[in-house]
Amino acid sequence: MRRSFLAVVLLATVVAPSVAADFTSATLTGTWTGTWKNLRFANAKGPFTIVVTAPDANTITIDASQADFGCGTLASTVSLVNGTNWNAAGAQGTFTTGTSNITLTYKNASHLLTGTGSNCHGTWTLRGKFTVKNKKFKGRTVTVTSVGKAASIVRARRTS
Repeated sequence: MRRSFLAVVLLATVVAPSVAADFTSATLTGTWTGTWKNLRFANAKGPFTIVVTAPDANTITIDASQADFGCGTLASTVSLVNGTNWNAAGAQGTFTTGTSNITLTYKNASHLLTGTGSNCHGTWTLRGKFTVKNKKFKGRTVTVTSVGKAASIVRARRTS
C-alpha cells in the first residue's frame, strides 16, 4: 500500500502541469531571429531579427531595427519599465515609428502574445504563442488592406 501511494505521488509530480514562473526582465531576453510569410501575397516575406535586453532587473528594451515586415524597419527602441509596462503576469509595449503603430501584450501564464497595429498596408492583428521555455515563437497576423484581408505566418527562435 505504501509503495503504491509513493508511486502515485511520484507519477503526479511528473505529469502535473507546472505553474509558470513570474515574468521578469529576463523572461524573453535574447536575440530572436525568424521569418514571416504572407499567405496571400507570395512575394511579401522575409527574415527579421529582434533583440530583447534587460539592462537591469526593472527594465526591458526591445530593438526591432532589424525587423522589416514590408513597411520599413522599426527604428525606435522601446523600453518597458517594471510596474508601468510589465509585472509578474506579463508585459505590454507600444512602438510608434513612421507609418507603424504597434501594441503588443504578452501573458506569462499562457505564453500568449497578442497585438494590434497599423502600417503602410492597413490595420492588423497578431496572435501567437511561445513554447513553454520561451525558446520559439509561432504566430499569425491578419492585415486588413484596401484589397481585402491577408494572413501571414510569423516564426522565430531565440538564438542567443
